[in-house]
Amino acid sequence: MIDPIETMHSDRMKSLVEFTSSSLSTDYPSPFGASIYDAEGTLIAQAYDTVMREGDPTCHGEINAVRKAVKKVGSQSLKGCTLYSTCEPCSMCMSTSIWAEIETVVFGATVNEDASQYWEQPLDITASEIANRMLGDKCTVVPKVERALAQQLFKDWKAAIDA
Repeated sequence: MIDPIETMHSDRMKSLVEFTSSSLSTDYPSPFGASIYDAEGTLIAQAYDTVMREGDPTCHGEINAVRKAVKKVGSQSLKGCTLYSTCEPCSMCMSTSIWAEIETVVFGATVNEDASQYWEQPLDITASEIANRMLGDKCTVVPKVERALAQQLFKDWKAAIDA
């Protein structure tokens, strides 16, 4: 039997990978993208990493998407929302998701197994470990959704910056 939640996560991740790949034709390509859907399933924010363009190390895709989402909803709380990321959120992005009260975080590629092949920034604590250490309401982490597509996005990004 097909799980409708898995299908929804898969479809949304495919859409995010397609959106994020649009950055590859810019002056500042990035394989890191994020989208946020509200509890009703409406896409409320989508962004990719702008660290290099902005010269700001906090401009990760997830942070940019959270900034857009809280402005759109007019509240710092994104309770009931789901964040999708092409790559496992780093500690900063996962903590931001928790502080914004995001209910679920879904990611494609992993940091230690996938992204670190392109530059050395392995994590010593995973997104799931951060979520599990929080007191009170827990943020659910769903890993490796459409991982192969996210991995291909990294390969395409590498080809774009080497061109």
